[in-house]
Order: sequence, then structure tokens, then C-alpha cells
Amino acid sequence: MTKEEIKDLTSMPEVLSRYGIRVSRGMCSCPFHGTDRHPSMQVFKDGFKCHTCGEYGDIFGFVMKYEGVDFKDAFKILGGTYKVLPKKERIRQKSAFEKAKEERVRAEESEKKFKRQIGRTLSGLRIAVKICEPMGDLWSYAQQNLPYIEYVWEEKYVKGSEVNGLDVYRKCREIDKRLGIG
Repeated sequence: MTKEEIKDLTSMPEVLSRYGIRVSRGMCSCPFHGTDRHPSMQVFKDGFKCHTCGEYGDIFGFVMKYEGVDFKDAFKILGGTYKVLPKKERIRQKSAFEKAKEERVRAEESEKKFKRQIGRTLSGLRIAVKICEPMGDLWSYAQQNLPYIEYVWEEKYVKGSEVNGLDVYRKCREIDKRLGIG
């Protein structure tokens, strides 16, 4: 089993019960700082936090601390298995991981650029509405496009919904050219 599989299949209360630690209403006596008159360790589905000694962690952290072992041994205690992969497979997995990381970085940069573009267009439209002569061509154009860009901003960055990025980006570029800021 992998680390993720163990975390999905094993909860913190289950780990504590293996060691004979009784959990009641999400609390138990902390085994790390001596005896408790009142339970001080809060138990979550995937971890723990002692409000007296400050110890905290996930199921692996608990086993490591309780047993006095490193992660590798805690992983084995919780049922994990290590696969010995051939060198070619390790290299392939490493390059796949690196490609995924590069893709994530590219996606984050693209998202930042998209957000700056929408923000710049939104600011330009708001300024045009304020400073242009009412009922003029540029003022009317800004009034016409401002609700759409505000809607896109709210959907994407307030509600977290998906929008068609390419269409919005093209529309923003078109508006910026018309306003003279692009």
C-alpha cells in the first residue's frame, strides 16, 4: 500500500485503538506528556493535536513519536509496502513527476497572467466610464462591456467557477486595444 492508500483506509481513532488508547467524544489522554486528569489530545479523522504539550501530526507522525521510529518504519507498521523498481522505471517516474511539476508551474503562471489581464481590462473600463464624456463612443463601449468583465471576474475569482479562458482573454485584448491600453 502507498502512503495515500494508508491514509484513506486508516483513521486516527483506529490507530489509537491499536495502541489501547480510548477515544471519547473526539478527545483522549495524551500518551506523550504523562498522565492527564482530563483528556487533552483532540483526535481528528486524519490526525491529532494535544492542547497541553503541543504535539500534533497525522497517523504516521503519531506512530513515529509513540514507537520512537522513523517514517520508513512507521510506514511499514501501518501496512505500507515498498516496491523495488527497475532503474528504467524509476527514471521514467522521475521524469513524469518533473514534467507534471513543470506543467503545474506553467499553469500557475498562465493563471496569474490571465488574472492580471482581466484586472487591467476591468480597471480600464471603470476609468473609461468615469473620465470619458457621457454618451460618447468610448463611454458607451465601456458601459457595454463592463458588466461582462465584472461577471467574468466574479465567476472566476469570487465564486471559483470555470470560464472559457481563451474567449475571455481574446475579449479582454480586444477591449484593451479599443481603450488604448493594450
